[in-house]
This record gives sequence, structure tokens and C-alpha cells, in this order.
Amino acid sequence: MNTTPITINKKEVEISPHLLSKYPFLLSPLSSLPTTHYPTYTDFGVGAYIFTTKPQLQQNNSNPTSKPLLLLLHRSPTDSYPLHWESTGGGADPSLDDTLLSALCRETVEETGLQVTKVVDLVAVDEWRKALPGGQGEKKVIKWGFLVEVEETNSVKLNPEEHCAFRWADEDEVRAAVTGSATDGEGGMKFIGDQGRNLLRAFEVYRDWYTPSEDTC
Repeated sequence: MNTTPITINKKEVEISPHLLSKYPFLLSPLSSLPTTHYPTYTDFGVGAYIFTTKPQLQQNNSNPTSKPLLLLLHRSPTDSYPLHWESTGGGADPSLDDTLLSALCRETVEETGLQVTKVVDLVAVDEWRKALPGGQGEKKVIKWGFLVEVEETNSVKLNPEEHCAFRWADEDEVRAAVTGSATDGEGGMKFIGDQGRNLLRAFEVYRDWYTPSEDTC
């Protein structure tokens, strides 16, 4: 995989060149997004899809395999959307983040303790609106979710104010939750909005990048 090394938050992070050519605003000053690139939006978010193939991290390891597992976080019971499952992510903060990619790296460390080493590909773009309290208008949000690699996948450290648990889920588990063939009492998971479909899309993107093609076998 050809990548371009960039220093983000004082750490070297590899970026797939096609991301920078197709989405040059990823390294633009965060303050320029609402004025130059996305003037119809008020808030910007980022998400990280983190995979491992370590079988010992499977939720049900009675028959471990090396199939890809996606990191999911369980939202705190005292937070909004309590006890829903989600991937890593959050809002870009102009007071903390120089760019969207620096926001991506910061949010990943804050929520999981994991340091992003590569930004591989774009998985999903979500847009939504949220009414402000007191009838003061609304937020218009756009969020980009990326397939990333991290330094070490077996050292997850949660922020207890945001999440109360984590799990490594395989594609079958996620699909069962999305389609409703699993219940919460049987290990099922609840997702917010399009999160479930985005998680399944992340598995597709992962396969595109990491499954050897027949002509290279």
C-alpha cells in the first residue's frame, strides 16, 4: 500500500495518496471548511473504523478464526443514545484540531487510547440536522468515516464518560443486529441511525484493501 507520511498531532501518520488528491480539504485548516469548502454546514465530524484479525479478541472465542473484527464502543448509560453501539468518532473542534485528520486522530486516542498510524480509505459520509435548544435554529452536520490502522489493537482504554464497554465484532454479528435477527438479550446490538449500514460498508472496504486478489495468490 503506497502511502504519504504526514505529521499529525506530533505523530507521523500514513495517508493513502488517493484521499489527499480526491479530498484535499482533509488537510485544509478546519476554520476554512464552513467558509470555503462546505458553507452550508455548521459542524463537522469524523469517525474511525478499526479492525483486527487477532482471534483471541473475538466476542465468542470458543471457535476462534482469523476473520476481521471491527472495534465497537458501547455508549454510556448516562450519555445521549444510552447503551447503543458505535464506531469511534466525534466532532471536530476548532479550538483543538488544525484539520479534519487531526480531529480523527485526537478522537481515536480520546475514545480508545489507540494511536492512528494509517488513514486507509473513506468508508462513509453522513449528514444530518439537529435543532438547537430554545428555537435558536439548527446544526447542519456532515461527518466523514475512515478505515484506519492503529499501533496496537489489544490495548483499548475507554473514556468512561462516553463509553462503558467495547467489543470486537465480526461481520455476521453486525449483520444480525442490523437485520434484526439477533436480540439484545442474545448478544444483539442497537445502533444509531445509519451506523449499522456504515459498519457493514466498513467490512466491504476492509476486504477491498486487505483481501489478496486471485492474480496475486
